[in-house]
Amino acid sequence: MTYLRRLPRFEYLAPGTIGEACDILAQQGHEARLLAGGTDLVLQMRRREVVPRYVVGLKGIPELAFIRSNGDGSLAIGAMTTTWAIQSSPLILREYDFLAQTALELGTLEVRNVATVGGNICGALPCADFPPPLITLGARVKLVSKKGERVISLEDFFLDLEQTAMEPQELLTEIQIPPLPAFSGGAYIKFHDRHAVDITTVGAGAFLTVDPEGKVCRDVSIALATSAPTPLRAKGAEAALRGQPLTEDALEEVARLTCEEARPRTSWRATREFRQELIRALTKRALRQAWEKARAAASSQAR
Repeated sequence: MTYLRRLPRFEYLAPGTIGEACDILAQQGHEARLLAGGTDLVLQMRRREVVPRYVVGLKGIPELAFIRSNGDGSLAIGAMTTTWAIQSSPLILREYDFLAQTALELGTLEVRNVATVGGNICGALPCADFPPPLITLGARVKLVSKKGERVISLEDFFLDLEQTAMEPQELLTEIQIPPLPAFSGGAYIKFHDRHAVDITTVGAGAFLTVDPEGKVCRDVSIALATSAPTPLRAKGAEAALRGQPLTEDALEEVARLTCEEARPRTSWRATREFRQELIRALTKRALRQAWEKARAAASSQAR
């Protein structure tokens, strides 16, 4: 563990609007770091992993904290929305239960009250818990700068370890989730050391849609945490399950293919081999849960 020192000297800037934040980033982007909840950035600064000249606090921008259902059935979540707000939102609990569960299991209560979904994403750490379930939902992110705005898929947002497609002058303002398809369900399951509640050893997310009779998988998305330098989408495994019932043989094959696509590493938390076994087991568990939820939705609709 790297020794934690006092924070280095920096200038703190506190914009009150998205426009003001974009003005600051246009001028100081290469020497600035954005401060959301601070659960990662403060530690990185104390370890001297990053030493920004400017720290741009985003807590004074109320337009970045929201959970909104749109008229077309899609969902928008502001980048400064806290993990606590996500786990306790009636809308998310009702429509996106596994996203609420992901938030509930992220760190401690103290962490969840300050940590934000935008910060969890922008840190681009392979152990981050929000990216896999959001990727399975087909989420996109809105990036804003003085030049305008652009929207890209969350899957394409991550380039490499701690590297994203966001330019120094850009600000991530919201996460967009498309309307949920009928007869669908999702799950995110992770394994972590009980003494490191905020660090995920391996996480597996699955989102699955079935036919109206609940017999066949029409579509599926599988995404993993701490299984590659970036959040990993297991597209080959997904293709093998589409159009098939979720039998035990199918589960074994999908889990095998997911392990082949994954690129876990050995660290002080776990060996590569142990992570491979976790990927196999958690992928099957997440798929079973998503399958049962999707079938329950189909059964309820048929009544």
